[in-house]
Amino acid sequence: MSQSITQTEANDKTLLTYSALNTFRNCPRKYKNRYLDNLRPRERAEALSFGSVIHTAIELWYRSPDTESRLPDVLAYIDEAFENRVVDSNQMVQWHLATAMIRGYAERYATEEFEVVEVEKEFVGEIRNPDTGRQSQTFRIAGKVDGIVRCHDGLYLLEHKTASTVDASYLDKLWTDTQIALYCYYLRELGYPIVGVIYNVLLKSRLKQGKGETQEEYKARHAELAAKNKSGKSTAKRQMPETDVEFQSRLTEWYSRPEAFHREFIYLSEDRLAMLQDEVWEITQQYLDARRRGKWLLNTSNCFSYQRPCEYLAYCQSGFNPNVADNLYEIALPNEELSRVDSEAPQF
Repeated sequence: MSQSITQTEANDKTLLTYSALNTFRNCPRKYKNRYLDNLRPRERAEALSFGSVIHTAIELWYRSPDTESRLPDVLAYIDEAFENRVVDSNQMVQWHLATAMIRGYAERYATEEFEVVEVEKEFVGEIRNPDTGRQSQTFRIAGKVDGIVRCHDGLYLLEHKTASTVDASYLDKLWTDTQIALYCYYLRELGYPIVGVIYNVLLKSRLKQGKGETQEEYKARHAELAAKNKSGKSTAKRQMPETDVEFQSRLTEWYSRPEAFHREFIYLSEDRLAMLQDEVWEITQQYLDARRRGKWLLNTSNCFSYQRPCEYLAYCQSGFNPNVADNLYEIALPNEELSRVDSEAPQF
């Protein structure tokens, strides 16, 4: 396509992304804030920023035709993404993690058991009335998948995730990932016989760079050890800060562990895909009703999710004060679905 797909007019129909549909389902008022008023928070969550960098790094990894240069090229991108790390301690933390993660990924998956068919595949599909099969006269759906790969038993979507942990609860949530299941349906319509999804999960190490101890801390520890010694002396040396090279070495060792990466295969049933079509149709009908009546209701049960406040909470609390909007938000066309701002957990 000549340009990225966004929520815009195409062929006299409004293009909706899954993010837009899901946002409206969870909170119509949030939908209006983001997709009609085009308000985007000026500050992005750190977890989302890191996930976005890793997502782009993996995309570059699979796009590169040169196996010799692709790791240096991806690492160069990470260096550029965290270019202020020398003066920004948060960027330095993320740079260390991203660098070790990608090095570990390159080592773990130097050879793959699948063939890459597509990378960052965009699509547009028709929304249909499940009872009549007729196309919506108002909407079409647009999206983009991380990748399509061919395994021995057919085509799969390849979906990249970063996560702090992969446990039974996390894997159960993957199964309920409506977004990816919906993408499977539309890609099938476009001629890709998708049989399932491979979730490509990269774990975030919890290791922290050693800060060492201050002179005061060392003196206190030295005095404590000396007091416990019969001689009244101690040979303890001051613990010095861990260098970047030393920390990167520890992280590299951590990412050599099998559990640092996980791939989960999920197969999709025809019944589930049919149910998704019902859901999408019903959401669009609710949307048309809200638009016709100009009623964008606030759903306060969704003001907090993943233990974080909604990015529009302050704006809603202010009674939609324009001064708050100017201070906290910028005007930007919504295209989350296609710019692929990654998150640690599936969005439902």
